[in-house]
Amino acid sequence: MSVDPTKEEKEIQDIVHELSQDIEKHRNFVKKAQKFVILFLSGSLVFGIIVLVGYLLYLNFSVSRLESVVEEKDRNLQELEQNLFSLMYQEQLREEQSLSANADSDEELKRQVQQNIDYLKEATLGSKGKNILRGNESYPEIALTFDLATGEELSTLLQYIKDYDIKVTVFLSNERPSDVSGSFFIRQNLDIIKKMSKTGKVEFANHTWSHFNYFRSVTETSKRKRTVLEYLSKQVLDLPRMAEELKRVEDIYSSLTKQELTKYYRLPYGAINQLILDAHAKVGYTDHIMWSRNSKGSLDLPDYIHRPFLYKVNGKGKKEVVKNPHYKTSRETLDYLDLWEAGDPNGMNGAIILMHLGGPRKFDKLIYILPEFIDKMQKKGYRFVTLTEVLNEKKD
Repeated sequence: MSVDPTKEEKEIQDIVHELSQDIEKHRNFVKKAQKFVILFLSGSLVFGIIVLVGYLLYLNFSVSRLESVVEEKDRNLQELEQNLFSLMYQEQLREEQSLSANADSDEELKRQVQQNIDYLKEATLGSKGKNILRGNESYPEIALTFDLATGEELSTLLQYIKDYDIKVTVFLSNERPSDVSGSFFIRQNLDIIKKMSKTGKVEFANHTWSHFNYFRSVTETSKRKRTVLEYLSKQVLDLPRMAEELKRVEDIYSSLTKQELTKYYRLPYGAINQLILDAHAKVGYTDHIMWSRNSKGSLDLPDYIHRPFLYKVNGKGKKEVVKNPHYKTSRETLDYLDLWEAGDPNGMNGAIILMHLGGPRKFDKLIYILPEFIDKMQKKGYRFVTLTEVLNEKKD
């Protein structure tokens, strides 16, 4: 015979049942929470792995792309180094073609050249020379620079400096490899250089005493070429001679003006390589000044290209007269400068222009374009400053 539960027992049973349901709900919640946490952590881990793999792939792609860019830039720099050699240098190479047949390498000279190159590599370890092509592109400043050639246009330049209130930089050289003649042996040149030094508007730098082609004077292995060509040193150009070439110019300038030459230098014809730059850094000249260039070309103005026309052998083997592609008239040069500025994203900001004071060009001399060029640039807001000023980090 069954006995019905009392009221108290029924209440207890109800409470126990509710507790059982609550416990079961809690267990289900915990299981779901655990499952969610596990899924979340698993998902986060998978997502993290995917992100990490993606990032690593991106890094790998970026590194590969960067390596390609670096390789491309290296190729461009190598091409640029060759293209930077001046037109004058290229003319030298063309003129030497007639010597090639009888200008074979001399074995002893070849050995001396290699020994000198090996010594330069050893001696310049830790020295790093810079080749500067342009100044600060943030400011509308232009550096007009001049290499001293015969010096016959020094007086014209001095007059422009006074008339247009400009500053310039002049690179000094004796121009010819001689101890008894050259630009430094002309009294008028020395007098004008002295006057320029007193204006406070001319900065003087070093263009070497003998005006050698340094790249060729270091590497040339033909004794005949060294004997015949005046722009090659007769002996292999070594580090002591490089130092002497600079020191002789320093001494001449110091004795003439009682001032010190700035430590900028420009090697003749732009004939350089990194080894030659490092050699000069070793003797205290770190900054080699080239000239600016962009997609339109170089600011090495062809004032030394004096032949408007050349002979060229045509397809029939006959000579014919053709226009010299490197010759520019005054008007063509002014138009070219306009194109150069218009084609550069920074205009002529920081531009380094190269001209020469005297040379073989006897008519339509390019120095006479300067008044028009200077006036036009000044009206556009440009200032003509020294190399030191165009290379610094502030507006002068």
